[in-house]
Amino acid sequence: MPTPDSATLALRNGIIRTLDPTMPVATALAIRGETIVAVGSDPDIAPWIGATTQIIDLAGACVIPGINDAHLHLALFAESRMPSRLNLHDATSITEIRAALSRALEGADDAWLVGGSWHEKRISEFADSARMPHWRDLEIDGSSVPVVLHHDSLHSVWANRAALEIAGIDRGTPDPVGGRIVRDDSGDPTGWLLESAGALVTRNIPQTDRHRRLDAIADAMVCLNTQGITSITDPVVWPELLRDYVELRRQGRATVRISTLLHWDWPSTSSSDATLAQALEFSGATTGLGDDWVRIGGIKLFADGVPSARTACMHHPYPDGETGDLVVAGTDFDTRRSELTKMVTRAHRHRLNVQIHVTGDKAADAAIDAIAAAQETDPWPDARHALIHATVLSSDAPRRLQEHHIAVVTQSLFKYHSGPGMVPALGRARWNDTFPVRRLLDAGVTVADSSDAPCVEPDWKLGMATFTGGADHELARLTEHQTLTPQEALEAWTVTGAVLEHTEDRKGTIAPGRLADVIVVDSDPLTQPATQLPRMRTLMTVLGGEIVHDEFTHADG
Repeated sequence: MPTPDSATLALRNGIIRTLDPTMPVATALAIRGETIVAVGSDPDIAPWIGATTQIIDLAGACVIPGINDAHLHLALFAESRMPSRLNLHDATSITEIRAALSRALEGADDAWLVGGSWHEKRISEFADSARMPHWRDLEIDGSSVPVVLHHDSLHSVWANRAALEIAGIDRGTPDPVGGRIVRDDSGDPTGWLLESAGALVTRNIPQTDRHRRLDAIADAMVCLNTQGITSITDPVVWPELLRDYVELRRQGRATVRISTLLHWDWPSTSSSDATLAQALEFSGATTGLGDDWVRIGGIKLFADGVPSARTACMHHPYPDGETGDLVVAGTDFDTRRSELTKMVTRAHRHRLNVQIHVTGDKAADAAIDAIAAAQETDPWPDARHALIHATVLSSDAPRRLQEHHIAVVTQSLFKYHSGPGMVPALGRARWNDTFPVRRLLDAGVTVADSSDAPCVEPDWKLGMATFTGGADHELARLTEHQTLTPQEALEAWTVTGAVLEHTEDRKGTIAPGRLADVIVVDSDPLTQPATQLPRMRTLMTVLGGEIVHDEFTHADG
């Protein structure tokens, strides 16, 4: 008979990178139930081995903490993987897009056709000219089906005439707060809708049946497990989506831990203090509400848009002379900045961490000012507010972020993928200094890394490679003074995500008492050449002591 204290699972004969400074390296660990109970060598775990303990011989493979993607849109990632969703990531011309639409429309009746992942810099007709997306490009003979194609940044949509008509968008429709209806020289809408203008169309798309939606999210979680992802922060969670996540937790189908950032205005990126006040009056939300599987991490606010669409709010103008602006409610920059401060202060007073989307340096400075003002009027020592992206930062921003204890959630994968779309907007010099993670860490700023899937695939290994100098193309290559050490890069995908969730006492490192969220990879990420990191394979994912992904053949017990 096994003793009551016997481990349910043991991993031995490997390299265990704990990321725990008290014992950085081990060769064996034991798990009982959901919790790690012993870490060290074979003698250290021997007292925990019983007759029913499953023993995994690692055969020299490496164990690291489960990956915590600090910014991943789980439901949107799930939607992007559904068979009905048209993926245009590989489309290189309008001809290819139209052919894909024609195939998708075969047999379609009156349902909407929704797709995504297109980018103007990959479309030959747009890449080297002033030509813009137009609704005529999406017209297929004989079809009246409304078509909506999400940009791969998720900050604009391309709609056909039927979709515009359903939304009631014509030359007399004013631009919504925080958005722009792109128009031709005669003032007619082109079908390209930036920022909150996209919501004028997307709010009309019929919702997916809930059972299919839950199945898709559960399937997406399994996909993430194969990558070694055990925890995420979903940065845009509206009330219905929160109910979906709670339902999956109740059904026992969750295989990823979810920290949620609430956002009541989606699919619009524009928010107002009045909306937030009403939402918080009735929600009762506060950071930390929930359990180890689904919890409220805080709220998400959008301060600006994205550089590739010239909607990021910048101190210095784009080549066309525009500087972008804040996307919150207000009539000019000063009133919008004041509105942002009001919203941050309100959430802060409700003890909700705030994470703010900023990609332009002027927006980042406004967000730092807002968080600093909230802390000054109402000190909250354990606040863990953060900027999301921080793509372009002013020279003094790292110092001010550290001074006000503001973290940053970066996207190494954007540094890898986004150069072709960003360089025309920012210029090469500004692009080279985007995502200045080395400067942030040197200034003492807390930095977590993330994918922002489905904007890109959630490949943390490629992210590590990029920030450690191993990118394989020029626009993503960092100079020596910009790179991170492998330890810093891995901690940004594990330790720091837990810190931002206030769960560093439960996960992010491998130590007795921590949740048993660990993964096995076929090589040591701290000793691999940076160029080899993308080739690592995730052999096993253990979540709460349960094996949720397994490619191992070395089990002997």
